[in-house]
Amino acid sequence: MNVTKEVNLAAKWILDGKVIAYPTEGVWGIGGLDLAQNIKVINSAKERTKNKKYILLFHSFQQLVKHFDIEDKYYPLIKTMENTFTTILIPTTQKKIAIRIPRDKNLLYLLKLIDKPIISTSANLSGEMTCRNIEEIKNVFDGKIFGAFDGHLGGEKKPSKILDLENNEIIR
Repeated sequence: MNVTKEVNLAAKWILDGKVIAYPTEGVWGIGGLDLAQNIKVINSAKERTKNKKYILLFHSFQQLVKHFDIEDKYYPLIKTMENTFTTILIPTTQKKIAIRIPRDKNLLYLLKLIDKPIISTSANLSGEMTCRNIEEIKNVFDGKIFGAFDGHLGGEKKPSKILDLENNEIIR
């Protein structure tokens, strides 16, 4: 497995269509560009069923509205969730999507370098504990994903909370 501490190289890998692991505010994640081939790689690596959904990570609210048609009434609430540790379920004219605009400076910088939304999920085998460090990432995902960005996790101890905007309720 390729491992780097260089954010520019990690961004290049993702832009080249690779799936990598990376630290977030609370847990290690794996993801890449929103491509069918990457979804297959992640599903296989995680031993995950095909019908499970992914979240999309964006570096800003502006980037989100460039990619999806969202009703204006949701803008104020989405903006209050920007740069928080909250996943938001948003109805769009295309479909309902799960998004997050992280607050972790390192993850935000990676997303800005990529300048495209990426699909993301926790770095674990389906139903198992999430990897806690780069050594666990290597042990679980070596040969299954292209590489890992070896950075620091944020201080959160649990996965992000999930807010469904349509129902205005916290799911997790």
